[in-house]
Amino acid sequence: MRYQINGYTDMYTVIANERKIGGAIEASSIRLRTGEIFANAVLTRLEMSGAHFCSIGFVTEEGQRLIVHVDDISMIADARHVDVCDLRNDCMRAEKKAERLKRLKRLCELNEGSCTLTFQEEALLLAQDVGLEEAHAQVDLSFLPQVEKARVIRIA
Repeated sequence: MRYQINGYTDMYTVIANERKIGGAIEASSIRLRTGEIFANAVLTRLEMSGAHFCSIGFVTEEGQRLIVHVDDISMIADARHVDVCDLRNDCMRAEKKAERLKRLKRLCELNEGSCTLTFQEEALLLAQDVGLEEAHAQVDLSFLPQVEKARVIRIA
């Protein structure tokens, strides 16, 4: 776990900066006013109208994509920013891993023969997000420095 999410502003910041910081927001459960409960929901969108949050998009464990008005949400329990490889929602973990690995492969193709610091940092972030072992199995990452501990980025 990278860190706990404390409100809509934190959620919005993480989702808006997902490419720069990696990871995803997962809530242990989201309960709607109707009484429906969705376990291990991964938040994908947080929309604003002016200065007010109006709707939240999330994906359930079954892969169902829902968009809910914030007034229809009764409770979001234990929302946290986690690495993609640590998601408990299997459907979104597979989808996000495939997306990150595709981006990592393309990044490595475009920067072949050039090993700038910016490229290394972005490649390392992507590799840590999907899991270093899996990234090494999919892409040649011999240019990355050996990392003992995962880097933690706090933005909120």
